Amino acid sequence: MLRGCRFLFILFAVPFLLPNQLAAESLDQFDPLKVDPYMGDYEGEYLAVGRDPVPADAKVIAEGSDTYRVMISTKAVHDVFWSPRIEITGRRTKEGMQLAGDSSGLTWEGQIKDGSMVARVRSRYGGTFALHHVLRESPTAGLKPPKGAIVLLPFEKGAAPDMSEWDNSTWKSHSDGSMQVGEGDNHTKREFGDVRLHLEFCIPYEPDGRGQDRGNSGVYFQDRYEPQVLDSYGLIPRAGDCGAIYEIAVPPVNACLPPLSWQTYDIVFRAPRFTDKGDQSEFPWITVELNGVKLHERQWITHSTVGGKEGFVAKGPFRLQDHGHPVRYRNIWAQELNIQQ
Repeated sequence: MLRGCRFLFILFAVPFLLPNQLAAESLDQFDPLKVDPYMGDYEGEYLAVGRDPVPADAKVIAEGSDTYRVMISTKAVHDVFWSPRIEITGRRTKEGMQLAGDSSGLTWEGQIKDGSMVARVRSRYGGTFALHHVLRESPTAGLKPPKGAIVLLPFEKGAAPDMSEWDNSTWKSHSDGSMQVGEGDNHTKREFGDVRLHLEFCIPYEPDGRGQDRGNSGVYFQDRYEPQVLDSYGLIPRAGDCGAIYEIAVPPVNACLPPLSWQTYDIVFRAPRFTDKGDQSEFPWITVELNGVKLHERQWITHSTVGGKEGFVAKGPFRLQDHGHPVRYRNIWAQELNIQQ
């Protein structure tokens, strides 16, 4: 979404590159385990005295200055006597991460070390969370284009992508097969009507950012309608978060992966319809899956989203947004459709 940024902090610096030049910097800056081994998802059990273990999971969200927001909860089980859902603070130290805080009416303490998390109630009658770090992946990451699809950004590991389908040569190519946001938005040279789009994106690690100032970009259909790209990991989804049709439709669940993970959009878009005289007769609709989770199905779009062109057209380009954040894209392809309903 196009808004003025209040501030921007980027942990890694990218050297100046000539247009369309292969970035030569180390790709370690894109490895989540090397950048921040604590951030991300954890799975395990909640252990309570005299009770059977209950499945549990956690999200660890970096918030800058070696501090973290740690959200832990038990998974839905029909006969659980009590289902704790806690939010505490993590502080990174030389020995690991120390956990502490008051939540759900109890005082909690614990640590994360070597990929294992333990969080317990500071009482001999309390329970304990025992979890381990996991790396989740989108089930559609690396999805191959079907026969007849138009490859807009080919993906091959170890090879810089061909960016010739795009009109902005200032965007950077990386040897991991990705294209990184440069100066200014980037449009496809082709235009599309009814279409199926597969797109993969990677949010940068920006722990000091908040809200729209954290890994912001977006993909516009027909240069008008934006499914949001943003670091919304661990948040209660709102109309401006990742997976939203910006300020039109809120995601029913948060399907985001942590920053530096490759995430996927799989989207079907039906263009607006027009009469023989050229008058608009039907609004466009869109079906959106984020990381394999369906968030919107045939969502009608009655107006352009913020930052999009006004008016309705039969065909238009895709636009990837520059919002001042080094978001990366890869494996983008489009399949032209003729949707009858």
